[in-house]
Amino acid sequence: MEEIQNQLETHSLSSPSNKKRSKDEERFSAWWLIGLTGAVVGVYLLVYWNWVSMPIALRRLDESTHPDRFIAEIAKQHLFEMSNVGPRVAGSYANEIITVQFLLRIINDIISEANPTHRVEVEVQQAYGDMFLDYEKYPQTSVYQGIQNVIARIIPSQGKEPDNYLMLSSHFDSVPQSPGAGDDGTMSVIMLEVLRKLSQSAQPYNHGLVFVFNGCEENTLQGSHAFVAHHRWFSKVRTFINMDVAANGGRDIMFQAGPKYSFLMKYYRDFVPHPYCTAVAEELFQADLVPSETDYYVYSKYGKIPGMDFAHSTWGYLYHTAYDAYDTIPNTTLQHTGDNVLALARALANAEELYDIRDHEGSKAVFFDFLNWFLVYYPLWASILLNIGLSIIALSAISLSLWLLTRSTELTFWQLLLQGLTGLGVIVLSIIVGVGLSLLLAVILNAVDSTMSWFTQTWLIFGLYICPFLIATCTGPVLYIHFVKNDQLSLHARVQLLLNATCVLYVLILIVLTCMSIRSGYLFTMAILFYTVTTLLNASLQAFGKHTSMCWIYVHLIGQIAPIAYFSSVSLTAFATFIPMQGRGNAGANPELLIALFAVLVGMLVTGLLTPLVTLARKGYLFIALVVAFFVVSIIVMVTSAGFPFRAHTSPERFYIYHCTREFYHQNGTLRRLEGGFYIHPQDRYTGDLIRELAVKFEANAVPLGVQCEKELYCGIPFYQNSHHGQRENGLWIQGNTFTLPETIDLKYIGNQFDPQLNVTTFSFTVKGTDHMSFYVSPVRGVKLISWSFSKDIPRSGLPWNGQDVHYINFVHGIDDRPYEFHITVQGSASKASEAGWNFYLNVVAQYMHHEQYRTQEFQRFIDQFPDYAHVVAYPAHLISNIF
Repeated sequence: MEEIQNQLETHSLSSPSNKKRSKDEERFSAWWLIGLTGAVVGVYLLVYWNWVSMPIALRRLDESTHPDRFIAEIAKQHLFEMSNVGPRVAGSYANEIITVQFLLRIINDIISEANPTHRVEVEVQQAYGDMFLDYEKYPQTSVYQGIQNVIARIIPSQGKEPDNYLMLSSHFDSVPQSPGAGDDGTMSVIMLEVLRKLSQSAQPYNHGLVFVFNGCEENTLQGSHAFVAHHRWFSKVRTFINMDVAANGGRDIMFQAGPKYSFLMKYYRDFVPHPYCTAVAEELFQADLVPSETDYYVYSKYGKIPGMDFAHSTWGYLYHTAYDAYDTIPNTTLQHTGDNVLALARALANAEELYDIRDHEGSKAVFFDFLNWFLVYYPLWASILLNIGLSIIALSAISLSLWLLTRSTELTFWQLLLQGLTGLGVIVLSIIVGVGLSLLLAVILNAVDSTMSWFTQTWLIFGLYICPFLIATCTGPVLYIHFVKNDQLSLHARVQLLLNATCVLYVLILIVLTCMSIRSGYLFTMAILFYTVTTLLNASLQAFGKHTSMCWIYVHLIGQIAPIAYFSSVSLTAFATFIPMQGRGNAGANPELLIALFAVLVGMLVTGLLTPLVTLARKGYLFIALVVAFFVVSIIVMVTSAGFPFRAHTSPERFYIYHCTREFYHQNGTLRRLEGGFYIHPQDRYTGDLIRELAVKFEANAVPLGVQCEKELYCGIPFYQNSHHGQRENGLWIQGNTFTLPETIDLKYIGNQFDPQLNVTTFSFTVKGTDHMSFYVSPVRGVKLISWSFSKDIPRSGLPWNGQDVHYINFVHGIDDRPYEFHITVQGSASKASEAGWNFYLNVVAQYMHHEQYRTQEFQRFIDQFPDYAHVVAYPAHLISNIF
């Protein structure tokens, strides 16, 4: 074998009959591959260092020397006061009184220090209204009563009031049992400091600026809708900057822009000092891979204005938990975001485009930053021209490379083309096998319930999913070169053909993505661009006789530095964002699949134009063996305690538990069933395992909802959102005792009015309860819902129950806690004999989100059993089910 290998290595590029050893046929030591791997890892570490490097946070003392800069220390002091209140749930005293008064006090201080050039005004909006959220399976009507927004504006103190406004928006409410320092206290205090700095400018702005401190975002985006639908200032808003948080710390990423107003990216490019954005994030978010919405949705859909969406996405483990606290927010994060938002707001406040913004409507844009150094953006139509043009140039460069190769071999161009197509088949097959191995492992780990080992130990993603991909994509070319002989081509020439084949594959992928108008295809544009440049450079060197045996390799590797660096940055962003999300996703889904897909995509982009080089090593199989060894080590670590997904205080496991009292009534108003217990809403793959263990200690059984979902409307569970019904198969019920509360639901049936001409009946009600309530309205078969007072029109039904339509109304009251009056009008009569005289089911639900003092001893005893790595959101919930 060694003699045969030496013979293969001595073929001459210029003549197949020449048996002398040629430098072009020399193989490298396997250590060369180790060095190349080290170089790639080194580039990754440099990119990581750049990624975590943040601007120096300025202090109050620095303001005298930096009068126009954002001062992080001031924002951090505001954050301490704001988050020290504790959870700020809409409707709570902490949110409606303490936080509103805090914002008013700070803004009034800003007003007193503002430059006389500006007039700064502030007011509290108290809003009433409704909106329809047309989710696919679980649409809902969202109703609000007396929710509050704190709104400030800056306009010139002299002259006419501006006709056009720039809006900045964030929300100051939080989820239950979270102090909300990150979400969204961080952005609220950044807005306060931006307001202060903008108000101190000596020059007036061409446009007005309005600052919306939204008091009810966490409950179906009601605060932003209230401003859009009911505040007089919104009619003059032309564009906006929305700021939200899904993590603690790190850079702010601009992940949505426009849509179709790409001039916004021009201002982002020209004025933002620390760019961090990508069209990939926008497309992933809009594809619903991120399990949440921001107020951007309301401003763009209901307000019909373009804007930008900013968020923090690093360290999302603490998002919506008790650990989202003041001390988890670095001053450097405040400085980074403050610098960006302040600079962008200054520029847009004077933008010419805002005078007639509709004239600047265009297409969506491809945009991305390069290592946070500068921004690249171009309209979608330009990306189509770029991608097609680059594809043609790339294929031409590969054709030129083949033609030059014909001058040093006895093969014709078409014979070389056939060799290239064979290489393309090898590359495609290797990638398919690599992707298949990674996804197969994801399926197996899910089947044996060994998921999410990478949740805290993120390096395991490389070992578990990128390693199998690398094994396949390295082994394929090595086996091809070893078993498929070709004495007419040198080894180096065959490797170049494999690299050309990889580029052709990328071109085909890019063309498909371009035809589908997927802007994320620019990732392949970058890979193709740099490979095309190095291919043309190598062709030029060869044509002019400057091409040495090793030259082409180093030219190729130098050309790969920039793409590898950029794809490393993309991987950091993707994994930092999506890994924490797997701890709060769908308990019935396989979290391994998404992570595996990200891993193989990153693996293909980073290593696709490197793995064929393994065939140049004398003992390339040793490198493959090393990758296999790392994969085995990862499997071993995965099954040890080090592979346990969760850690206390840093990467907790989430649990949502409701202590339920459920009352079910006959049509005549008599009680048919009274029941208490704990409903556990699942968050991840391991929810059920732990709950069953704790239930045994609690001397109870945790059972699926099962037949309850057939007997009672939407399982008879007081779901916080109707979409939680989608997790009914994974939810668990533990039988317990009922409870009584001082703020129990007080539903009063006022009576009904029958209109014989229209054959319709209107039922009237009044209800008083806590600040978060909801209603399920489900007409029985034969009865049609004609109208109601919750909204102007009757929206479409959600997922049916036993053949009946189900309409869900989410109701929140803020500062106004008066009883809520509503009516429901129906037509027709029940078609089933057993339902004679029935018209509709009405379930009323109350969620006591910020009432920990209402926990019973039984409930608290159950909560206390949870391990230290668990974050438990636990509160009472009350359901009353009636038939009318």
